[in-house]
Amino acid sequence: MEALARGLVALAPAVWTAAAAAYLAVFLRQDPGAERWSRRLAWAGVVLHLAAAVVLAATGHAVLASTGGLLWGMGLTVAVVYLVLEARIGTRAIGVFPMALVALLAVAGAAAGDLFLPPPENLPRVDVAVHVAAGVMSYAALLLAAVFGALYLAQRHALREHRFGLLWDRLPSLELLDEFSWRSLGAAAVFLTLLIGYGHVVNAQAALTSTYWDAKILATNALWLVTLGVSVARWTNRLRPMAGAVAALGLFALAVGNKVVVERLSGFHGGF
Repeated sequence: MEALARGLVALAPAVWTAAAAAYLAVFLRQDPGAERWSRRLAWAGVVLHLAAAVVLAATGHAVLASTGGLLWGMGLTVAVVYLVLEARIGTRAIGVFPMALVALLAVAGAAAGDLFLPPPENLPRVDVAVHVAAGVMSYAALLLAAVFGALYLAQRHALREHRFGLLWDRLPSLELLDEFSWRSLGAAAVFLTLLIGYGHVVNAQAALTSTYWDAKILATNALWLVTLGVSVARWTNRLRPMAGAVAALGLFALAVGNKVVVERLSGFHGGF
């Protein structure tokens, strides 16, 4: 099983790189063959990525207890969220950007060197593992929303400056970039709702309500409320697309700050 896990972990980045290359051909040349194979390769990457995580868990490794595992989980979530959005929106024009990001996260996760380390003696309980998984998915969706928000702002600036070139010509319309961005934010709002809700249920059952005012809990609740508010505002067209793109970037920055800075002030728990 250990050899199988190592083989899957080594193979996954190669499959994601092939998927990114196929999406690049779609982006640059609208190649019909790449159009057919890009999505197939991406779903093959999802299956391989998920299989690696299952085998790692079966061999006793706590995947989400390692830096490599967190990167691995974020890559898988980015891929799945994008592929679902791609199917709903109906275009593969910008798949190269999320797929390249997934390939990078897969390589970074495998290179972190801690996927196969012996699991910690005090493995997290199942409820903590679910809580951390929801956090990983939330941050991955925010990252995806920020990528599309950045592309929206770049394309908008290029159009205003009458700047033309291969990149700007190949990027889809502002409307499409905006739709990918706010729908990714919607996914982040759903994952954050699961994260917050599950965390409060576990907290109440464990009689730890005195820790509610911990800095990490307050910051995560604030992130959830703002993400939910921005998602609803974009869904109801009460927030302009440009403001939504800026908000997507700001929310991801807040998420990173929550993880890197606020967590150091928390006495409650590590992880997400």
